[in-house]
Amino acid sequence: MPYKFTCATKEALERTAAEVGVGIAVSDDISPLARPVTVRGVTAKNSLAVHPMEGFDGDGDGAPGELTHRRYERFASGGAGLFWFEATAVCREGRSSAHQLWINDGNVDEYKRTVEMMHSLSDGAPVICQLTHSGRFSKPDNVPEPLIAYHNPLLNERMTVDASRPVVTDDYLDALHDKYLHAAKLAKEAGFDGVDIKSCHRYLMSELLSAYTRDGKYGGSFENRTRLLREVVKDVADAFADDKFLVCTRMSVSDCIPYPYGFCTREDGSVDISEAIELLSILQKSGLSVLNVSMGTPYYNPHVNRPYDSGGYEPPEHPLAGVARMIDTAAEIKSAVPGLCVIGTGYSYLRGSAMYAAAGTLVSGKADMVGFGRMAFAYPDFARDMIAGEFDSKKTCLGCGKCVQLMRRITTAGCPVRDRIYTPIYMEACGGKENLF
Repeated sequence: MPYKFTCATKEALERTAAEVGVGIAVSDDISPLARPVTVRGVTAKNSLAVHPMEGFDGDGDGAPGELTHRRYERFASGGAGLFWFEATAVCREGRSSAHQLWINDGNVDEYKRTVEMMHSLSDGAPVICQLTHSGRFSKPDNVPEPLIAYHNPLLNERMTVDASRPVVTDDYLDALHDKYLHAAKLAKEAGFDGVDIKSCHRYLMSELLSAYTRDGKYGGSFENRTRLLREVVKDVADAFADDKFLVCTRMSVSDCIPYPYGFCTREDGSVDISEAIELLSILQKSGLSVLNVSMGTPYYNPHVNRPYDSGGYEPPEHPLAGVARMIDTAAEIKSAVPGLCVIGTGYSYLRGSAMYAAAGTLVSGKADMVGFGRMAFAYPDFARDMIAGEFDSKKTCLGCGKCVQLMRRITTAGCPVRDRIYTPIYMEACGGKENLF
């Protein structure tokens, strides 16, 4: 049966967590949410961040569209200290839809316009551009054109990838170094305060981390599987060594897919993040300064990184177990890789009690900042209201997954429940009004 949300208040969260048998730190003192964070000379005015959430509303050439601009205008006015700009492709064939953002020489001025607007409305809050290659999930013309690192039978079945499909060559992966570096330079030109070399959710960079069965210099050993991420991070960091420009990654520190088809996951499906810690230690020495923590993949186990009460399947664990796992994993990495700025994930599910858990995380030193994804779609002013102690539960994300439904239909995504501009889009793409409320 679907779970019933029972964590609307701090007291209810504490009670439910005890019943489930997990520990989630909470604090009545929410003042740490307003604490500024400085990394390599770049300052976030508070400890709340907006996670990257794709809208699939770019123009055909990859530039931000009208709804993209509207969305980031709402985010920038919402009081967060750091904005993580959504997945932006580094090449056309790496786009996950015909309307995914793609930064290139022909549209950099449009990105500049958006970033300038965000800086103006947010009093200069830093904006990080997430650079990606969709790999297995590439659909540059809205039909699947998967570019896979290796054949993963678990995901091949889910995504109907034929076993005869060729994997990307080492030469193709070699060429991506320059594409990532060029995209990073364009992001700097556009005014972004840093870039994220995206390595989460089984997109190409993430998939390579688990390429145990791949031959050649990008597969098999730890050195080979991590090669592209290590080299791209170093290339980008070296290019901007003298600038106040952050090199970051949002990483699935375990994708919770059993070995040998998952990163930092044992054969029985249990999590072992020792390789992630080793990799992050290496990346930090190469210039990585910020980690945005994620786990799982929405294409195989969405309950891991987006805990929910009801969805496409009954989750095998209580949603609070997933929330606690993400919080505790971030804390383990923060302890193991000192000096790396760690941004925590998993708080949107908590709704009205989220700010107490976020404050508890900061007070207990389990992360340096706390990020919100789905919550920002539904409630773009969440940060300002949390810091003021005026969080409105009637505006909160419900964890209903309707924003994700829109993404899966390869159409414009947003919150059709809280932001009525997306209601007709949802009704057309996903069914009638009865499916919305």
